[in-house]
Amino acid sequence: MELLKNINDLKLKDMLSDIDKYGSLSDTLVLLPVPTDIKIGLMRYAIPGSYEELANNICYGQRLYLVNEEPNDIGLILRLVAGYYYPIVKKAKWDDQKALLFGKIVLNCRVKDLYPLAAYMAGLVNEIAIREATLLNREPSKLELAAGIDKLAVYSDLSAIDFLRQSLGKTEDEVMLTPYNECLVRFMQAKEVNAYHERYVKLSQEETKRK
Repeated sequence: MELLKNINDLKLKDMLSDIDKYGSLSDTLVLLPVPTDIKIGLMRYAIPGSYEELANNICYGQRLYLVNEEPNDIGLILRLVAGYYYPIVKKAKWDDQKALLFGKIVLNCRVKDLYPLAAYMAGLVNEIAIREATLLNREPSKLELAAGIDKLAVYSDLSAIDFLRQSLGKTEDEVMLTPYNECLVRFMQAKEVNAYHERYVKLSQEETKRK
């Protein structure tokens, strides 16, 4: 009978190298309690206590990186953990390509820490997305629907980057390094300004009809 590594010693790279042997553990691993911190390399790092803390600690480029889909558990773990901890561990500016390479270091972390942590962080990212939807989404008008506004959804990230570039007076690279919450405030301001203009036009039209 082939021996399995002790769960306390099993690293993500072990699962990746022999997924047939260890893959069945994933459903159990996500049920483990979220660790109080995570050891990456030789150091231990704090885990964000809430989605607000996560939002406070990421830039806009990280926000885009963290929400990208992955085809499997290991890919998702590497994206979430490397995507959040790369600037913290390396004390460097956000760089999506270097974050991908940083995943090699995350492969050396214990699965008993990574699986519950990734599940927890996925929940935090989802909460951020829900907050964005609550704060920023608006129902399109009948005219917009008739014009096919839904076809623009695929370009939403590009449109957001273009808006931030113009609003902040920054290059695209600089936008990616801008704190996420600062970008969110800009989106919220733009929504309120647009809503004001729509109300103003409607009231002006009603006033014209009365006259």
